[in-house]
Amino acid sequence: MPYPDGLFWTVPVSADAVSVQPDAGRARMRVTDQAILDYFDIPNALFHFEDPVSEDATCSFDIRWSGPVTDRYHLTDRDVGFTGHFVLPKASMTWSAHNAGGFSFASDPSPTTSVFALLGRMRNGVFLEG
Repeated sequence: MPYPDGLFWTVPVSADAVSVQPDAGRARMRVTDQAILDYFDIPNALFHFEDPVSEDATCSFDIRWSGPVTDRYHLTDRDVGFTGHFVLPKASMTWSAHNAGGFSFASDPSPTTSVFALLGRMRNGVFLEG
């Protein structure tokens, strides 16, 4: 069974959970006790072959993008249908989750730093010309 191109495993979050200053390379996304389903592993999340397929779970995370901005990019591809301005800052995050079966995980209390972070504003689809 093929899976669709693009993003998956996404959920809507409150606008209050996100603050963004893209040109300064600063942003934050903080979510607490987000209801999700735990599929246990990636193959089962894609193909649903385990029994049970999933369990109710919650996760919390705090992701911070911060300067200094090392590079700035403006990319446009009208054939693909997108345009955007992007910066390369640094990012750090903390993460925790627990499921109904009793499993829990928490990242190290000191934030984990990313190897790569990209922050930007883009338009695509019907919003490309707007």
